[in-house]
Amino acid sequence: MGKYKRDKGLQIPMEQRQRLNAKILYLVENHEAELYGITPEDIFNAYMGNGGLHGLDRKDFQNFHAYTEAKKEIEQGQFFTPAEICEFLVACVKPEPKDIIYDLTYGKGDFFNYLPTESNIYGTEIDMKAVKIAQYLYPKANLQYGDIRQYSPVLSGDIVFGNPPFHLEWGTKEAPVSSQMYYCKKAYQVLKNGGLLVLLVPESFLSDDFSNKGDIEEINHMFNLIVQFSLPADAFKEYGVTSFRTKAMILQKKSQYVTERPYTTKQEVLKHPQEIYQTHVLPVLQERRKNAANIYFECQNTDLEAKQKQVFQEKTMKLLFDIKRNRNITHKAGLAEAILQKYLKQTKPEELSWQEWEKIKIQPEDVLRKLKGILSSANMTYRNEIRVVKTTYGFKEKDYRENGTDMNLGSINSFVLSKREVPGFEQFLKKKRREFALQETPFEKMKQDDKIAEYLENWHVTSQMTGEVKYLNAVQKKEVNKLLQKRYAALQFSMGTGKSLCTLAMAQYRMKYNPVRNIFIVGTALAINNTWEEILEDYQIDFYRIRKREDIKRVQRGQIVLLTINLLTELKREMKKLLRIRCQKVMLIFDESDAITNGSSKRTKAMLSVFRKCRYKVLATGTLTRNNVVEAAPQLELLYNNSIHYLAKNEWIYRFKNGQMEKNRNFFLNQPFPAYKRGYELFSYSYLPKKITVFGLEKANQDIYNASFLDELLEKTVITKNFKEVVGRKIYKIYQGTCSFSEREKEVYRIAVKEFDKIRRKYFSACGNARKDSMFRILQQLLLLLKICADPSLAYEYDSNEIPTKVKKAIRLLQIWKYEKVAIGVRRIEVADSYYRYLKQAFPERQIFYITGDKVPCKQRQRIVEKLRKTENGILLSTQQSLSESMNIDDVDKIILPELHYNHAAMEQYYFRFIRYTSRNFKQVVFLIYENSIEVNLLKMILAKEKLNLFMKNQLLENGELYERFGINPQIFSLLMTTSVDQEGKLQIQWGEQKIS
Repeated sequence: MGKYKRDKGLQIPMEQRQRLNAKILYLVENHEAELYGITPEDIFNAYMGNGGLHGLDRKDFQNFHAYTEAKKEIEQGQFFTPAEICEFLVACVKPEPKDIIYDLTYGKGDFFNYLPTESNIYGTEIDMKAVKIAQYLYPKANLQYGDIRQYSPVLSGDIVFGNPPFHLEWGTKEAPVSSQMYYCKKAYQVLKNGGLLVLLVPESFLSDDFSNKGDIEEINHMFNLIVQFSLPADAFKEYGVTSFRTKAMILQKKSQYVTERPYTTKQEVLKHPQEIYQTHVLPVLQERRKNAANIYFECQNTDLEAKQKQVFQEKTMKLLFDIKRNRNITHKAGLAEAILQKYLKQTKPEELSWQEWEKIKIQPEDVLRKLKGILSSANMTYRNEIRVVKTTYGFKEKDYRENGTDMNLGSINSFVLSKREVPGFEQFLKKKRREFALQETPFEKMKQDDKIAEYLENWHVTSQMTGEVKYLNAVQKKEVNKLLQKRYAALQFSMGTGKSLCTLAMAQYRMKYNPVRNIFIVGTALAINNTWEEILEDYQIDFYRIRKREDIKRVQRGQIVLLTINLLTELKREMKKLLRIRCQKVMLIFDESDAITNGSSKRTKAMLSVFRKCRYKVLATGTLTRNNVVEAAPQLELLYNNSIHYLAKNEWIYRFKNGQMEKNRNFFLNQPFPAYKRGYELFSYSYLPKKITVFGLEKANQDIYNASFLDELLEKTVITKNFKEVVGRKIYKIYQGTCSFSEREKEVYRIAVKEFDKIRRKYFSACGNARKDSMFRILQQLLLLLKICADPSLAYEYDSNEIPTKVKKAIRLLQIWKYEKVAIGVRRIEVADSYYRYLKQAFPERQIFYITGDKVPCKQRQRIVEKLRKTENGILLSTQQSLSESMNIDDVDKIILPELHYNHAAMEQYYFRFIRYTSRNFKQVVFLIYENSIEVNLLKMILAKEKLNLFMKNQLLENGELYERFGINPQIFSLLMTTSVDQEGKLQIQWGEQKIS
């Protein structure tokens, strides 16, 4: 039974609610309710708050999103909990009179009406009108006015009830938090261990273990799930919301003395509150009472927030004491006290949003830093002098008087760009401007340096295994000469053109003529194992390989240091320390730098964290990009460290929104690109606001925006040479070997397109999550179609003993090349296994060498290749990934690729294992594809990506030239497949112009 009786028959029309609310509030504020015979019970039943009173019309807004955002701004997610639901939820947990109970967004206090002890009620509410009503209805309760985000109660609670605002975004832009999730986190801080959280939330909250995975993990860290159940869809009908699905959740704050109950998305059927209490809640309460003493002492030891406050208080008291007792700075004790009080008394200004306040409010670390600064000034000597000094990144007028204040004059970069002078630093700025001008000079306009040219003319290495003496050729010398004149550059030579030899020459030059203390060569495991370790041993050059954490301490000055990029992610902290010890006076050679095309990967973050400040940097790769130009952004950031060499010079940026291209001003105009994610986004908006996909290629616009600025950036950064330019001749050609489906293959493919839902579970297991399954459907269908194109006989629906057409094509090519070594590269291990069986059957007399990454370690691959070299007509069958880099197999002249990768660069890395700088014979590369299949889309996507990649290599090709380079008949692209939505709203793959009967 509640304090006030609910009037079930009372119905207030929506149009009268706002006027009635205003009258009730007037009576309460002026203490006139009793004068007019209005009782607290009348107010309890009649006052209904702002929910549904936004007064907005959907027609006045451009889209539904804008409409809902405006509603949130007015209502702040406020819908008071219906009294009927409050009574139901309180009955589910049956609070005891001694329990301390919180509602952190109490509204007008509907839950409080059914609680046993009014004086044990605590809470906060941001709506002042609702606060006045609640304080009038429950005068003994401890109710505050304020934002939940600023609420810091001292007393821990036994139960927290709550109906938090729905679907508001709190936190910051960088770390957004939904209002429901924030409420859970705040309740966790307020509750005692083993305490209960009773929550009313939208049914979608934590309902999907796929899309809500992160939040569910957080909930599991904080709470045990006792029970959750759906509420009627019309629960909020009295507020004008006739259909909105909500649910109730009962959670228990974790303790080592209560049973672990992980969160599940399963919901119980709504039952009588007594049944819920007996079945789910009572056992939990009994367990908590049984372990009450242990839980009490556990609370004393695990109150992290209280501990942090205590530590902060102890530190500040100690610092204030030390400041007051030191006679040199005792006069600054008042300033120190003011700094602390400013932090303790700070409140959020009303005009600021919560996100803005989070960014500017004073943090405990700020207070401690300032107090330590005052304390450290005790031993400073003062003099009557003002002098211009250089800081790490700029200049300032330093005032050496006791009460003097320093004045910042600007950054070093600003003086370099503006050509202003600073007294006493003229020579320093002259040197900086000279370095800046040299770094900004396009490679095409650079002249040869005589000193470097003389060094490169005499530079050579001698192989201890073969006795061969290796020199750089004329093209390599010319380009390396230019690279050595700059501190930061990228070497983008095609595969097989001697990048390793060029960078080794650069490393030895830096070691001899520049004050570098180490050369760090970082690359993939294959590059380090199969290239660098072998050639440095063969050329007898002093180097050290870091294999584990302890090895870092053994690095000696003057050594070349080898390190895999995967190991770098584990040793990031130790490597940063080593570079600090070396004062950043090191050179970085990053082999296969396209390994950090993903700005969010651990590899990328580790590389940037460790090497962004080092003195000399050179990137070596066959292609800076694989799929789109944005992949170059992390590599450019690594080179230039977001400095004045890496400016956003474009006035306009472009982005797609609601399917339309928007053009906006660039607020970073003539400023360096920001670091990390913000910089990558700006790079994308500046140059390529849309990615390429397999479907929709006919509609997607792949133009590069602001191309002149990107071209200017690349011209001063990247030296690009293709195979023909370095070697002096083109020794390979690409051919397209097209195949037609047989009747049985055509039927298998038709089933995969038209009847995918029937056969889906044969190939892909269910995730146990309908939403996740739906999201993966089109991807799984795409993967199945590509698998069928690789080898139709691997499909369960293929019931023929006939060898697939594509395999027959490969066998015919092998028969034509019966006296030559041939390499075949596929992408899937199961496809490789299938081809191996077919080839063994077709060529019992020829040796077949089989390499896959899962079965054959790196060293063993080299031994297999050596055996291949000794044969006359051996066949090397492998996955493309297992021979993707740092393998030289230049005595194989015929290469077949039955499977296409998603970009040409990945395939190029494979077939260029056989096309080397030292190769003498002409090479043939054959791509095998099925006509009228998804492989046509894939080929089109590869070409679209390659066109962008060629722009990054300063090569602008028309489509016709591109088709000719790849040996393609453009008519094949009339058979593109597309996606569409069927009558049920599902995304479907459809054929192009061709017809399948």
